[in-house]
Amino acid sequence: MSKLIEKARELEHEGDLEVSRTYYEMALSDKSCPFDIRSDMGRVLNKLRNFDEALMSFDMVLSMDENHVNSLFGKGIACLGLNRWDDALDLFLKGCEIDIFNANFYFYSSIILQSKNDNKAEEYYSKFIELDNEEFKEIRSNYNFGLIFLNSESKLKNGKKINLFEFNRILKSFNLSDEEIICYLKILPYDMLILKINELNDLKHVEDEKQIIRNQFLEMGLDDSDVDDLFSIETVDYLKQDIISRTNNNPFPDKEEFINIPLYIDEDIFEFNYGNYIFKELKIKESFTKSICNKLRRIKNRNKPVEKTFKQLYRFFKKAIAENDFQDAKFYSTLIDESKISNVSFKVNFIYLRGLVLAYLNLDLDKVLEEFNQLEIEHPEIANDKNYIFNKRNIIDNLEKK
Repeated sequence: MSKLIEKARELEHEGDLEVSRTYYEMALSDKSCPFDIRSDMGRVLNKLRNFDEALMSFDMVLSMDENHVNSLFGKGIACLGLNRWDDALDLFLKGCEIDIFNANFYFYSSIILQSKNDNKAEEYYSKFIELDNEEFKEIRSNYNFGLIFLNSESKLKNGKKINLFEFNRILKSFNLSDEEIICYLKILPYDMLILKINELNDLKHVEDEKQIIRNQFLEMGLDDSDVDDLFSIETVDYLKQDIISRTNNNPFPDKEEFINIPLYIDEDIFEFNYGNYIFKELKIKESFTKSICNKLRRIKNRNKPVEKTFKQLYRFFKKAIAENDFQDAKFYSTLIDESKISNVSFKVNFIYLRGLVLAYLNLDLDKVLEEFNQLEIEHPEIANDKNYIFNKRNIIDNLEKK
């Protein structure tokens, strides 16, 4: 039996995980097998990303020894893999108390805390730096989690930020739910996420082509059942060629190239290019899971200071810009009275962004230009901003065209 365990560990070290799992299973079938070998089995299951089974293995060990360090760590990893980050944090923090020299517990605790914007993240990360060693690096390489995890680590380590906005934007284009998007960002590493995005893009392209084929045949007089019959007996490529030969036209858009997204952004500012205008926009940190109406109802509470209320509305305003919803952005801007804003930076940014929204919607260009000129008088430094210069030039050009 000890030879089976030895062989299982050897195969695990070599990366032959499926066969290693088989050897662990054979060892565990012997009643004399040490109970905590189930923790080794769980570790292999984690590496195979079979997190549900891994949890059962670790729970069996922890039911006998609630402070079994390897099982606490392994169960935490399994919880991360299942997107149960709060459960994982509880396990890792408990590990920090039990094994104060284990770098793994401090590392994973710091990353999860950072993802929650908890100030204790730096404290745990500093402790991890003190304890980091080659053994840890080997263990950590087995558990490569997604972009939100990587983003937290990057900010703690060197201040770099992952380009989460672009990933989020592209995933939204595939009509995924918010839950699916967050799950992909939290669990899939960069390379796997890129593959997933390209897979989704391929599927969307095929579905778009099918819809074009369906519409073309319906226009020719076929009904839905006839079109369904065609799809059941012919390939999409054949039907595409049939449409092209019948209409002497190719209505099918070219497929997008392989999607690749830069992993890091250089600064805290995203630039959104819409039409001729550039929006310099801060990353939105707040969670917008509840309805806009409920939030507006709360922030209109008369007990809140006026400027605090405006700043909360400003967040909605920025979010609408980030989501390319300029009518909503215009609506939120009308609720903010800039004359009552005392914070200079907030006031200047708001007037500038509001002007760009109105310019994009081609509304009140004269008023926008007047406000921009007034901004230059009151805050001459803005005239040195290249984006401001670019946008003001476009407003003047559009006015001349009118």
